[in-house]
Amino acid sequence: MMFIIKSNMNITLFHSKHLKKYKRIGCYCYSIDFKHGENQILPKKYEPKIVEKSKNTVLPNIKSLNHNTDNRKTFSIILPPPNITGSLHLGHALTATIQDIIVRWYRMRGVDVVWVPGTDHAGIATQVVVEKKLFAEKNVNRQDIGRKAFNQEVIKWKESKISIIRNQLKNLGVTLDWNRETFTMDEKQNRAVNEAIIRLFDSKLLYRKYSLVNWCCSLQSTVSDIEIDHKEILGRTYISLPGNNRPAEFGILTDIAYKIHNSDQEIIVSTTRPETLLGDVAVAVNPDDVRYKGLNGVKLWHPFRKCTIPLIYDHSVDKHFGTGAVKLTPAHDVFDFELAAKHDLPIINVIDESGNINCEYDEFNGLPRYEARTAIVQKLKEMNLLRDSKEHKMSIPICSRTGDIIEHLPKLQWFINCKEMAQKASESLRNGKLTIEPTHYHNQWFLWLDNSKDWCVSRQLWWGHRLPLFETKYGWISAHNTDEAIKKIGAKIKLSEKEMATLDIRQEEDVLDTWFSSALLPFSSFGWPDETVDLKKYYPLSVMETGHDILTFWIARMVMLGTFLTGSLPFKNVVLHGMICDSHGRKMSKSLGNVVDPEDIINGISLEDLQNKVKANAKSGTISYDELEKALVRQKKLFPDGIKESGTDALRLTLVSQNIKNQVIHFDVNECYQNRMFCNKIWQATRFVLMWAKEKKVHDYISPTPSNMIQFWILSRLGDCVHKINNSFQNYDIYIATNKLRKFFYNEFCDVFLETCKPIFDHGTDEEIQTTCKVLLYVLDTSLRLMNPLMPFLSETLYCALPGKSNTPIAYTKFPEPIEYTQWLNEQLDADMRTVKDIVTAIRRIRSINNFSKDQSEIILHSKCHKLLHKYEDIIQHLSGSTLCFVEENSNLKLNSISDIVGDHTEIHLLLKGGSLEYKKYYSILNSRRQRLQKQVMKMEKSLSLSKTFKNSTENSRVARGDKMHSLMEEINRISMYMKTIKDKELVAD
Repeated sequence: MMFIIKSNMNITLFHSKHLKKYKRIGCYCYSIDFKHGENQILPKKYEPKIVEKSKNTVLPNIKSLNHNTDNRKTFSIILPPPNITGSLHLGHALTATIQDIIVRWYRMRGVDVVWVPGTDHAGIATQVVVEKKLFAEKNVNRQDIGRKAFNQEVIKWKESKISIIRNQLKNLGVTLDWNRETFTMDEKQNRAVNEAIIRLFDSKLLYRKYSLVNWCCSLQSTVSDIEIDHKEILGRTYISLPGNNRPAEFGILTDIAYKIHNSDQEIIVSTTRPETLLGDVAVAVNPDDVRYKGLNGVKLWHPFRKCTIPLIYDHSVDKHFGTGAVKLTPAHDVFDFELAAKHDLPIINVIDESGNINCEYDEFNGLPRYEARTAIVQKLKEMNLLRDSKEHKMSIPICSRTGDIIEHLPKLQWFINCKEMAQKASESLRNGKLTIEPTHYHNQWFLWLDNSKDWCVSRQLWWGHRLPLFETKYGWISAHNTDEAIKKIGAKIKLSEKEMATLDIRQEEDVLDTWFSSALLPFSSFGWPDETVDLKKYYPLSVMETGHDILTFWIARMVMLGTFLTGSLPFKNVVLHGMICDSHGRKMSKSLGNVVDPEDIINGISLEDLQNKVKANAKSGTISYDELEKALVRQKKLFPDGIKESGTDALRLTLVSQNIKNQVIHFDVNECYQNRMFCNKIWQATRFVLMWAKEKKVHDYISPTPSNMIQFWILSRLGDCVHKINNSFQNYDIYIATNKLRKFFYNEFCDVFLETCKPIFDHGTDEEIQTTCKVLLYVLDTSLRLMNPLMPFLSETLYCALPGKSNTPIAYTKFPEPIEYTQWLNEQLDADMRTVKDIVTAIRRIRSINNFSKDQSEIILHSKCHKLLHKYEDIIQHLSGSTLCFVEENSNLKLNSISDIVGDHTEIHLLLKGGSLEYKKYYSILNSRRQRLQKQVMKMEKSLSLSKTFKNSTENSRVARGDKMHSLMEEINRISMYMKTIKDKELVAD
């Protein structure tokens, strides 16, 4: 076994017996598999598992590459840390693939690259999933075992999941700087988090106040907006809630009468939450609403609290909602809370943290909130105060972690004053110091930051960063630990040693919002708060690439905190990619059965094993048993034969084949297998080239000398490919690179150039064959280096098989630069060959539609560019498989032919052989084919007109179906043209 070390762009090979010596002096070593070296013949079949099994042959020596002491340009980036809640999904694979492609491109261009991996402790999400696991396996909850024991369970979970995530990332072939790996609750990150909170508190930007928060009763904690799903319902809907025996009713608008005090008059309010009537403190109407003119200052009688509440006027009330009069319950509604503050109204909390009614009215006290709803409506009916109830469209906030309905509760919480930080973050985009792509997200950025509210950062959880805040009788103090807090408060208040020794002090129990610690990663990853060498060198980051769904929750907060804590933007460029959905545009969800594990695409999986995974999710409590049945049915429909093995390279290629900057990225598992076939095409083409290179003993191909026009043409197309791929990587338009590479290698290199080489190999001179081999190897060498960022495993294996390259890992080679290939660019030659290819395509098409074999195909060409076609006659004949005849004028053409046109310059005539009976046979075959296609179109039109799926489908899927329809209609029209040609030439009777 041989090993390799890398230092300052020099490669050193050594035998395994010296391995200990190099490791002892701190070198990072990895093995090289020479199985497919230049003296070996590649296996006939491309097998992803075999190609990818020695993954360490693909991962470059990150340590030595990234720690040179030279003055190279730097490129720094962090991987958005995946949550430790489970294994990676396709969204993670997309992000990792995009970043790895860009990182490889920069590294191969000699840039000093740092790419930091890490994982997020994911406070709420992890606590919920571990609680579910404990309950499913041991029938206990966290309260049963206590905080310390529960956190030990979470740590065990964390260790197992981090190992899985790390292996999954390595299986994707990503070249992360693993020696820099972070975890948002490791020692260094804890110190950074504490320091950030201390600085915010000491700057009076972190404060505590009584405010309305998003409260999850099941979780017993506040949750952030991103952890809330909004379920839209059109009317009466029953929803099952955790811990409730019966589903709760939603989607009903109830009209309730409030009597004017000491009067027979009443005001009817409309509400979707009758249970909060117990906490009403006022009724509000719009002053412009004529229905309520002249009622200013009246008092209304509260039917349960037996007291009066005011009628108030405010322009913010929607007079078109219900009766135009709304009840105000500031303790349980955000709008009501703001209105109460504006009008100096009291706050009466009638729902406790567990979601039970908490009031002085014994009949309802202690009832679960939705049981109380039913009871209160019934009581109002008995009191003759219920006026109406009707179905109503509404949006219900649901905790994404527990499935419980979010309750708004007034709580004492810790907040960060974001006003000034938000203004600076907003201004950074306006003045061009920060860029965000795509630009249509600018409005979202401005809207969120210009209307930014203070950030509630405290969470009532057990898993997370405990706030480094300590309470004493002298007030709150911030510190890294208790001893520091005592010294700090002692110095501030001037306490004696004895007073400090006996000081009653306690640390805040609440933990921080998960987004806070992850918002520090751009600088905490490089040693902040210390002024480290790495921090100076790699901060700010070169780019932040992530999904658009966390623009405000993560990116905006990184910018705010980075600017405040370091004095500079954490990055100057932001690139956002879309949300990955299934091929129908639906969000991937375990309950829908359309979630696909990247490993299952790489290795393949049977339907039975897929369904066993879903059943395991139900057993662990990840999905309910109701969701299980639906998921199994949908999964069987989506993957009736399971998922075919496609390999990592095919998966990576599929993930970035669409524009990543689109709002939604449609992922079709079937495309992965198609891309595996493309990988196989590359494999077979390489085998073909290597076979001839070996036979002709061609080793030197660094500077090829093309000897014919087709060789000059392929080099011109190669140069164009190099230019476009570099530009697309520079602009993060990776799909342009993938499409260009596929078009070049498949349609130009394989379909055209390789085919034109075969006659030379069969009949050419040794010199012609030698030259051809050198051009082939030169193009192949460049192509594989272009492929490496996209398909690292395949390109590495094939590159090592090239002559003289067996000891050179492709990751250490130079990426093809446009300037090196400018000499080959030839626009006129490219245009000429486009004409040639169009004519070849037309000949193949006319032959194929008419079902003519090669030996039946005699083609007559009449063209305005006949000189060009004569020049490439041999190529056209070889590629089209037809015998050509050129004519100057078409007036003397034989009548027995079918015609087609290429552009405005060339007529193609396919000669028909035989007599009248044969012509009738041709006509009949064409007519049958046309009828078959017409039936297909009619069936498709009917399906589309009835299909709800099509009406609700994404623009991409509609475009794809439209393209299919257009293709069918085009073929029908062409067949009709051929049939008309036969008729017009009187080859058949009517």
